[in-house]
Amino acid sequence: MITLSDPKLQNISPETLGELLIEAKKAYYTSSRPIMDDHTYDTLENILRQKLPYHRIFTKVGTPNFDTGWAKKSHTHPMSSQNKVNTLDDLIHYFELKKLPPKTKFVVQPKCDGLSVEIEYKNGKLVGAITRGDGLVGDLITQNVVRMKNFVANPLNFSGSIRCEIVVTSKDFKKLNVIARSETTKQSPQCGDRHTSLVMTYSNPRNAASGLSQRLDSKYAHFCTLIPVDIISVETRDRASLQIETEQQKINLLKSLGITPVETHLCSDFNAIEKIFQDLLVKRTSYPFDIDGLVVKINNLEIAGKLGSLNNRPKFQVAYKFPASTNTSTIKNIVWQVGPMGAITPVAEIEPIELSGAIISFASLANHDLVQKMNLNIGDIVQISRRGDVIPHIEKVVTKVNPGHSAIPTHCPDCKSLLIKEGKMLRCPNQKNCLSQIIGSLNLFCQTLNILGLSDKTIAKLYTVGRVKTPGDFYKLKVSDIEDLDNLGEKSARNIINQIQSKKTLTLKQVFDSAIIPNFSSARIQQLITAGFDTPTKILNLTSVNLLKIKGFQKTLAQKIIDGIALRREWINSILSQVHLKLDIRNLTLKGLTFCITGTLSVSRQKLIDLIETNGGIFVSAVSSNTNYLIANSSSDSDKYKSAVKFKIKIISENDFQKLL
Repeated sequence: MITLSDPKLQNISPETLGELLIEAKKAYYTSSRPIMDDHTYDTLENILRQKLPYHRIFTKVGTPNFDTGWAKKSHTHPMSSQNKVNTLDDLIHYFELKKLPPKTKFVVQPKCDGLSVEIEYKNGKLVGAITRGDGLVGDLITQNVVRMKNFVANPLNFSGSIRCEIVVTSKDFKKLNVIARSETTKQSPQCGDRHTSLVMTYSNPRNAASGLSQRLDSKYAHFCTLIPVDIISVETRDRASLQIETEQQKINLLKSLGITPVETHLCSDFNAIEKIFQDLLVKRTSYPFDIDGLVVKINNLEIAGKLGSLNNRPKFQVAYKFPASTNTSTIKNIVWQVGPMGAITPVAEIEPIELSGAIISFASLANHDLVQKMNLNIGDIVQISRRGDVIPHIEKVVTKVNPGHSAIPTHCPDCKSLLIKEGKMLRCPNQKNCLSQIIGSLNLFCQTLNILGLSDKTIAKLYTVGRVKTPGDFYKLKVSDIEDLDNLGEKSARNIINQIQSKKTLTLKQVFDSAIIPNFSSARIQQLITAGFDTPTKILNLTSVNLLKIKGFQKTLAQKIIDGIALRREWINSILSQVHLKLDIRNLTLKGLTFCITGTLSVSRQKLIDLIETNGGIFVSAVSSNTNYLIANSSSDSDKYKSAVKFKIKIISENDFQKLL
């Protein structure tokens, strides 16, 4: 399970972080075994949104169309995700920006910590039940939904779609794991499979809801409960005859159909919303199922419709999240970890405690400066929170047991090199010979190219036994080199080899990005390629003079990149010796043209950005008077679209863009 204290997250590039989050999202929505806890995911997603706001992960909601074994079906209307706020001030500010009419009312509901599903009916008969998926297409899990509690088969001649959250109640969660543990115990001795003991226990109700709702055999689906939260569409009669003009009227319609909706309140002001928030915060632990805040919606559907959505997130509603849960514990040890780029990060090992349904044994500490400022030492009793219900974090010292703070290392915990200080960070300068940095960078190579199946432990063993010293050595591996490591076996080894070999044709950008060159980001690599440094030889022979001629390169950065290339020259050559190079730029038809993108696309946003950049164009995240084109398949209320109209920027569709190439 990846947490914020995981070494692989240190110095990870935004591009690599985005792909890691996509893998985490895949595991979250398609299995009962997520690879990352919720708090870590939310925090890392916020970091990515700041650093790379137009990564392809933000152009979709939920999970992409992974092969889950289920048939796929399109939603009747897109199922969006939500924006989030954490304080009352943020909530007020969020809606103040919308410039709402006076006396605007809000519908407020508990935010169910579950899995979203659309249930479609025609003339009172079930048509299908579709998971949120990517917001446009999801898994058709009808056979499981009909077995869930609160499922209504014939809602009074209703034609339309209802949005529900699939949850596992606290009561059912306890029953589920008792039965699951019992069945696992019965199975293990008979089959002798080392994986059997992992098959049937769930760490928390949210993971249980996700796993059970998408089991292909429908087993245990009856432990799930449907919580109706909204009507997505009504087709039987027009809305005018039903007088559906507000969110509250949609809830009333649900009740008239014999469907019990989620707890719903109508509020006239923010003070009323805050009262409900504080009441539910107190009741949170005793609530029948997990909730992690409120959903606050503008009641008037006409106002909501005019506000529209941005990046697949509706502007007319927001999730008002509960504050992080806290508990106290004792610091057992402070471990200093070495990241792949040499950053030395402290992690506190604590006496295990329970927070938000999870057992916490480690808490993140950002850097040595924080240890000194908080005066943290082994034996101190501290307050631990899970910010966003995900990342364990030390908030403060509750009881100071030992004087002073834990000793700050002067030498690398791994290679014993003398550490250097860079602002608040400590760094090991021994990049060529520090084992932790080498293993971490080899792991980042695999992550960058999305080579699955190779864990940190396996990579470390491959390095220790001399089978992998540079990234190019991965391509030389045989099944026999892997199957005896970590008891992986022939099948797993073969899958890993296939993964590696599938990444044997790389673009120039991928080669240099995967070489994990310090201070040389993916965007900078692309900038150089676009500027004409479009062969390995040209990049390997770069000089500071070359770089200083390119916009955005200052003297210090230029020298750092030159030094980084020199450090990784052997790695770069090892990759080049094993792969087929696919040259990106065939022409520069878009040279000097600046593009921005908004709205829903037929391809991932990143693919479109790659097309822009590999043909010499420039992608920007916001429209200005200097932008040449806004790519939008339809008109919208987005800020980008409005700015394009204001500045008289040419607005083109994807098809129009293709004609420019």
